[in-house]
Amino acid sequence: MKKEYNIELKTNFDEELEKQWLDLEKNSEITFFQTLSWQKYWDKNCGFNLSKIFALFYEDNILVCILPLNINKKFFIKYLNWNGFPFSDYNCPLVRKNFEFNSGHFELIINKIKKSSKFDFINLINNTNNSYLSGKFFKANNSYKLIFSKKESSVNIISKLQKKVKYEENRIQKSFKIVCDLKPDIETKKQIINFFMVEKKKQLDRSNAWNYLNIKKFSDYIANLNDFNSEFIDFSCLKINSKIVSSHIGYKFNRQFYYIFPVYDTAFKKYSVGNILLHKLIKNYDENNYELFDFTIGSELYKKKLNNNEIVLFDYLRHNNFIGIVCVNFLKIKYKLKRFLNTKKII
Repeated sequence: MKKEYNIELKTNFDEELEKQWLDLEKNSEITFFQTLSWQKYWDKNCGFNLSKIFALFYEDNILVCILPLNINKKFFIKYLNWNGFPFSDYNCPLVRKNFEFNSGHFELIINKIKKSSKFDFINLINNTNNSYLSGKFFKANNSYKLIFSKKESSVNIISKLQKKVKYEENRIQKSFKIVCDLKPDIETKKQIINFFMVEKKKQLDRSNAWNYLNIKKFSDYIANLNDFNSEFIDFSCLKINSKIVSSHIGYKFNRQFYYIFPVYDTAFKKYSVGNILLHKLIKNYDENNYELFDFTIGSELYKKKLNNNEIVLFDYLRHNNFIGIVCVNFLKIKYKLKRFLNTKKII
């Protein structure tokens, strides 16, 4: 029997959408970045000036998929992309369990969006699944996880890290008082946010990386994290003589911990204060029966050493008109150059 498909496009959150979202969220395999709580928080701080498109896909009048998208504009160029930039490490649709979302369904949604919105190309980054994407996609990032149920490898990894940080802790304790705070109070959480803002700016400037904290809406995202749902947010810090020397802000969802915003004071780098806090966090979530510790995306050496599971994320590019062809070809060159430079670093 032929299935009947319908597509509904919404441009903002409303009571009905939120109710549908929460129901689908409970019945789909998603990451933290597809939860209603996170999407609304990102939208409030970062997405308020974007043309948002929530594509709801129905099979026989049952909602089976939501794609949280937006159309961004740079100068005169418009492109369709996922909600969440630059803070969503994992992007994917919300898909109801036992429903196979395929390229045909994806094309129906894109064609529906084309009828109501103009854009030059599609740029979907950090895709966890590419099975429904028709056309060319590129390997973009690697993501690293420590899965606790893989006992032999996880115990070995944690043990090696513990030996390393124990030595550093002993060094510190000879001269200073060291305290690890995994359950900070409200005032300490504010201090952690301020510490992150200061030290992260220094780090990004030192490395000549793009400093997203210079953009107000992105710095607001960090500054307001204390207001985020406490069920999902996690603050921690390491103090030496009552001074914060390393900190972390991360997320908790579905028995998984997301290691997102670590930072440390370089004046204490020789004591590995970042690794000390990292070990405390890993140990804490292992002992609290979490399934995994997710280091998320990035090529940092410590992530490669401390994981027992690595996955590949993909970026998807597709033009919609002549301007889009130019933009897509330019971005393809950037991808090739990035891969070449990364290969040179490895060699």
